[in-house]
Amino acid sequence: MSKMTAKVFVDKAVDIAKNYKTLYVMGCFGAPLTGSNVSRYCNNHSYNKNATRTAMIKAAANQSPPVFGFDCVCLIKGILWGWDGDASRTYGGAGWDDMVIGEAVWMSGHIGIYIGDGLAVECSPKWENKVQITAVGNIGSKAGYNTRRWTKHGKLPYVDYTGAST
Repeated sequence: MSKMTAKVFVDKAVDIAKNYKTLYVMGCFGAPLTGSNVSRYCNNHSYNKNATRTAMIKAAANQSPPVFGFDCVCLIKGILWGWDGDASRTYGGAGWDDMVIGEAVWMSGHIGIYIGDGLAVECSPKWENKVQITAVGNIGSKAGYNTRRWTKHGKLPYVDYTGAST
């Protein structure tokens, strides 16, 4: 997978700023503020639980076209993860389906390695208390594997990803 060019990256950011209804929502990387996303983001972070912020998120749910939620870093993540303003998709088109084998997956205080086919290797005291293969919950659960949802993924500067598959 090739890297996104700076021009494509900037053009998408400007497109979002000029052509979409958006709202600052902590921890949101482009989800349309409709359906279950409204309750998810009203409860995912103390910032969003503030009554004024919760009211803004709930008010966005009744708008057409839909409002998409972002925070500062999640705007960048959403663009890099393929956000395309598709209100029918949970994260507006952003997703975890563009990862290549060998990328890091991480969350606050924990990291693992994406190995392909929706799986990661991680060392954790959770479940088996060892190095183990788990399903990347952001992609989906897999029979026979414990499932963890990660908050981020990305390439490591010390790994050559030439020829790595998604």
